[in-house]
Amino acid sequence: MQEVARYGDIGPTWFNTAIKSLAILASTDELVSSNQLADELGVESSFIRKVLAKLIAENLVEGIGGRYGGYKIIADPTKTTIFNVYLALVKDSYIKEQRLIINKTDQLIAEIITEAEQQFSTVLNRYTIADIKKTITR
Repeated sequence: MQEVARYGDIGPTWFNTAIKSLAILASTDELVSSNQLADELGVESSFIRKVLAKLIAENLVEGIGGRYGGYKIIADPTKTTIFNVYLALVKDSYIKEQRLIINKTDQLIAEIITEAEQQFSTVLNRYTIADIKKTITR
């Protein structure tokens, strides 16, 4: 199933960075800078800012500018599922409504993909940011 999350905004780095960033933000009441997150996660701070921009757009995180600014989680970690994070990352990254169904083969492929997405969402909805937070050691 790792192939599902291989490319683009839902690639392993994007997805892992988003989930781990939310867990780190949930583990503190203080603002956390993109540099702090980058250091903890081993990625570039500019990449962190790109990932967090998607989470901000979906009201999962708040970004506060300025010298003493940073990020804080605004979503409830006990109610924010990993599927919510997935949706925040894939929003607008592919055309969801337009399916090119030309023949029976296309119809079957569309049904297979739809079923796989349903199973994927079922698993991701089982876990919350609070679950991931429990594993964070700072």
